[in-house]
Amino acid sequence: MKRMIPVLGALLLLTACTPAESVLPAATSAPEPTAVPSPLPAASPTPSPTAVPVEEASLPETTLEEWTSVMPEQKPGYTVTEGPLELLDYVAWPDQPVTLRIASWKGTLAEAAEAFGVPLETLQALNPDPETWTDPGSGAVNYYNLKLRDDYLVPRPDIKQVTISTPWVASRWEQTASYKVPAALSDQAAACMASAYNFEYNHNSMSGGIWPADYDEETGWYTTKEGGLYTTYSDLTRYLEAVYSPAVCEGILGGPVAEEDPDDWHPYYQGENDEIVFQGGDRGSNIRYCGTSFTQPELQPDGSIQFWQLSLTVESDDFVGWGEGITYTPDTASASIVRLEPSETGWRVASLDLPN
Repeated sequence: MKRMIPVLGALLLLTACTPAESVLPAATSAPEPTAVPSPLPAASPTPSPTAVPVEEASLPETTLEEWTSVMPEQKPGYTVTEGPLELLDYVAWPDQPVTLRIASWKGTLAEAAEAFGVPLETLQALNPDPETWTDPGSGAVNYYNLKLRDDYLVPRPDIKQVTISTPWVASRWEQTASYKVPAALSDQAAACMASAYNFEYNHNSMSGGIWPADYDEETGWYTTKEGGLYTTYSDLTRYLEAVYSPAVCEGILGGPVAEEDPDDWHPYYQGENDEIVFQGGDRGSNIRYCGTSFTQPELQPDGSIQFWQLSLTVESDDFVGWGEGITYTPDTASASIVRLEPSETGWRVASLDLPN
């Protein structure tokens, strides 16, 4: 039996584009950030006092070749192109203000207010009776659809489209995929963010497991076999450590399966002979999803890069499903924070949510 996998939410964030305009953000029913007619800027998160747009910052350059050199011998190929941001087919750009919200937040309202640059009093006033869910195990409170403002103008930045090629993978759907990220990012940072999207869509947040795989009915574990993205836990670890920050890797990789702790579940474990062992699972996507935009990436005082991923949806009753001849204009933007951390061999993804 497959185990339903938990969405990493704030940890990854694993949000912003899609394989063919699909792949990585929000959740099937997860809420999305809204708007507050207050001190929030119209097109970007409230910057730190010393935050600087990355295009104006002096940043060390890491080439794609230098970055991929730390990956396993078998590694993806990357092609990066630039162009204007477009939404899904049959979707018009929202020229009028939309509702800005936070689709999902694990933490306190005070922490959400600080993270998104909104006065706590304003956030509370906009959400007098917030939608919540309490984890029965940890007692942690999750907030959904926290409104930030009602008059938010969605920015339309240029983007980089990163095409990832893994021709050795058995599934033809995974052999080539493309993702959109802010054009202000370097090619290496863009490829890294696209790789996180790719892994989240195909192997973690949207669909869990690295396939094809053999199933052991006695233990309930799957073991990846030839044709998977990687077939050894060591290679998977090297790849993920090139894409994600150490904290994110710790959440994905559980170490030897013989030492598995049921109260501290991880998506992937190491088999006795260095195999990749997992239990798998998957989830649906948000049918109202229209596409993704981004705010201006900014260099933070701690050296990280941070910006918002904006998942655009149609939340009105006018939505009756997709079909030829039907065009929608998004009325809601759900904000989530994307954060990239520097390392000796390039940027790593520290926070990313799938947009749909």
